[in-house]
Amino acid sequence: MINNEIISELHKFNKPDKNFLKDKECLICLESIDLELQQLVKLPCNCANCVYHIKCIVQLLNSGQNKNFCPHCKINYTLTQREEEPQLHVINNNGRIRMFVTILYVHILSNSIMNVINISESKDYPQEDANIVSKILVMCSFLKLIINAYIVVKVKGEVEKIEHYLSFSYAFQTLLFILFICLLSSIKRDYDSIVLLINNIFFYFGDLLFRIAMEFRVLNIIQIQN
Repeated sequence: MINNEIISELHKFNKPDKNFLKDKECLICLESIDLELQQLVKLPCNCANCVYHIKCIVQLLNSGQNKNFCPHCKINYTLTQREEEPQLHVINNNGRIRMFVTILYVHILSNSIMNVINISESKDYPQEDANIVSKILVMCSFLKLIINAYIVVKVKGEVEKIEHYLSFSYAFQTLLFILFICLLSSIKRDYDSIVLLINNIFFYFGDLLFRIAMEFRVLNIIQIQN
């Protein structure tokens, strides 16, 4: 719970009576209690020294876990969802990071296999236009393998950017897939072209389906936790 939320919760407690404040001091900062009631909080324990400056209580709460007690009588009090919300946020965020790490490595592995097969099955085509497209496709496939290796090395130190790396990788591979379709449209349907077609469809769409399944699974887990 952030400071503004803590202050809002503290304001829900009963305000002290002015007569109660006579000769009182805040046991946290050891300064006298002024009469500005909006700056004070009376803790639910109602002990002899249960009134404190709100800013002092906020500092105490932020100093560590389980600091929600009266400094005078040590009785605990409750702030609504002070602990649960940050913990849930951390669980959800860690779950998303683990999900994207899994998606990334499956994507890199399947994508690399697909591009290796594309390179090995490409050949010189008698049609000039098809041959040019084929050479461009082979060069881009080599480049994609280099990009895959770069992403694996880079993401280890920048896990928070993993979604950006994935988006770039998918976008680049989509361009290669479009280039591959252009190649197929200009060559005859022989054994090599069929192998290339099956290879690209299987790995490209299989990779996308795996990501969709993973995100759907993690989303369901997060909803259950909520």
